[in-house]
Amino acid sequence: MAIRWFNLIGFAMLFGALFFNEVVYLNVWYDFNLFTIFPAIIYLAIGLWLSLWGGTSYQEA
Repeated sequence: MAIRWFNLIGFAMLFGALFFNEVVYLNVWYDFNLFTIFPAIIYLAIGLWLSLWGGTSYQEA
């Protein structure tokens, strides 16, 4: 399985999440804004899916 362009985007999203984690944590800790967690979970799920997705399974004849 080769690494494709969308896998690199997923890895970049997960790497960026390391920095966004601090913003979400401080927002939830000090402001107690739990609504911030839902977009963060969706963002992480998309980044994880893109980094692990193997692409389409069609074969050329």
